[in-house]
Amino acid sequence: MMSSEVIQAQIDEFIAQSRKLTGQEVRERSPWNTLVTADAIRHFAYGISDDNPLWLDPAYAAQSRYGRLVAPPAFLTSVLYPILHGAPMAVPLSSLIGGVEYRWFHPILEGERLQATSRQVDLYEKKSRTGRRLIFIISEATYRNQRGEVVGQAIGTMIRATQVGTELLFDRDIYRYSEAELAEIGKAQQTETRTGARLLTGKEVEIGQELPPLVRGPLTIGDMICWQAAIGPSYRAGSLGYRDCLQAPHTAVKNPLTGWPVKYSQQHEDFHLAAQRGMPAPFDNGVMRFAWVSPLLTNWMGDNGFLQRLYVQIKAPNLYGDTTWYRGTVTAKEEGEDGTRVKIQISGTNQLGVLTTSGEAEVLLPA
Repeated sequence: MMSSEVIQAQIDEFIAQSRKLTGQEVRERSPWNTLVTADAIRHFAYGISDDNPLWLDPAYAAQSRYGRLVAPPAFLTSVLYPILHGAPMAVPLSSLIGGVEYRWFHPILEGERLQATSRQVDLYEKKSRTGRRLIFIISEATYRNQRGEVVGQAIGTMIRATQVGTELLFDRDIYRYSEAELAEIGKAQQTETRTGARLLTGKEVEIGQELPPLVRGPLTIGDMICWQAAIGPSYRAGSLGYRDCLQAPHTAVKNPLTGWPVKYSQQHEDFHLAAQRGMPAPFDNGVMRFAWVSPLLTNWMGDNGFLQRLYVQIKAPNLYGDTTWYRGTVTAKEEGEDGTRVKIQISGTNQLGVLTTSGEAEVLLPA
């Protein structure tokens, strides 16, 4: 067991080395989807449980204003992951995503080629209410198409938190639902609504108007595996994975049963690793949360709307088995030459009534 002084010194060194990265281009993962193919779009849409025919049905999409398949706005997360973790060194810090924000400037169309760069833009430190050191690493990712146009930009917030022995960052039993609760969840998912090809204009929208809610969950291991596959594997298995852990020890944790180092991304899918990282069960990834919120907006705005901005803040983890009810409320609208810009406040509440997600979005609707 390392002494507190040794741990604090390691964290100090991590902060010093990480500060040197501010302003620099940093690449922690290789790009995954650089060509927007129908298969890549479908794989991603299934990974976020979004069956919008604009993404999936070529015949339907051909009748839209785009004339071909469109990728979900959050598809950019599968081109290049928008989160950075600081200096590549072993340090006793947990990794939690605090927030993800994207702005889009062009639609993502089938057949396009995309490239992306990421850089660290800031680093600062705070302390939690319990005295844990919290290091905030702010990253920026920029995505361009084959014409050199900026399709979208992302800002990601990674929180590295001091690990205190075996103390849990978040402690709650996996929830057991009543038959009535399960029936309510099932009904909500079977009756999801989508504006689709119907023209939703700014004139139809009023301040205070509620968007049709979106229900996601109960969260399963399958959901998390599909999500990881949709954005591209963040780790390699077997001996290749072991060598990766040696080269980038900051990405590794030891399996509590075997002692063997594995990529920490597995914490989202493995009970033992989740507990070791300070959680009682597998929990969702913050970028996954962001992507799962996006259909709340795209379902509502329809084929003729354009999602310009989405910011999602993670208030609490969604644990294995949790269900989230996502809601949106129109807070402002502004007429312009290009249409009506609508601002929406977003919230996500779990089955216990706990606010796990907050955020805001801006959608451009036809005038």
